[in-house]
Amino acid sequence: MRKLSTFGKEYSAYYDLLYHDKKYDEECDYVERLFDRFSSRKVASVLDVACGTGGHAIPLAERGYDIHASDLSSNMVKIARVRLRQSVGANRMRLAVRDMRHLSDLRKFDAALCMFASLGYMSSTRDVLGALGSIRRCLKPGGLLIFDVWNGLAVLTVKPSIRRKKVRQGGITLLRRATPTLDSLMNLCKVVYDISITDEEGPRAKFRETHVMRYFFPREVRDLLAFCGYELLSLHPFLESKRDITSGDWNITAVATPRPGYV
Repeated sequence: MRKLSTFGKEYSAYYDLLYHDKKYDEECDYVERLFDRFSSRKVASVLDVACGTGGHAIPLAERGYDIHASDLSSNMVKIARVRLRQSVGANRMRLAVRDMRHLSDLRKFDAALCMFASLGYMSSTRDVLGALGSIRRCLKPGGLLIFDVWNGLAVLTVKPSIRRKKVRQGGITLLRRATPTLDSLMNLCKVVYDISITDEEGPRAKFRETHVMRYFFPREVRDLLAFCGYELLSLHPFLESKRDITSGDWNITAVATPRPGYV
């Protein structure tokens, strides 16, 4: 489970500023292409677990999908609610604070999403299996699960390094330093984020969050999905569904469907 400090109040408050350049609409186009290519039915209802501030869920609701979105962080969901009220898709989307490992009381959906490598926050195999099993029980027969994760081949080949990001917007300057520590025995990467915020009057905020991310190897993804009762339909580089995975692809996407008859 995420520690309480992960996606805390301060980090969540500046999350959308930090990722203002993330191309959510293009990623939603990509998701729709996967729907069209792999779904045996027209996708109308979508479960988005670990929805964050609604970066994918809200645009999909605006495109006409019936969305149920949830996240473990109440801080992120609170921001998503504000964004949703300003959206034309507000009447097609529901938001909740929920744990992706405990979703079984929900209705059935045509598709489920777990985007932005969010499954990696399930650091133990027990938690990964719990999440995959919980999501499967929320899918209709023939439904789709789409998720992306860090590719272990790339993590161990390219290797994480200290990264800095600077964002200026609306008179605010955000500086983030990401310091990773790799635990190759446990397939984990601990990333310490040091963030400082300044505005025209000077320093505004300074805080730290530590995120622990699990990375996955392609064969491991296949085995975990099979163990949880899925049939793998595609495993490819993120955003590039017709290309094979290489050791240079940091994010990979899996598309899977519940295996018929699996209890």
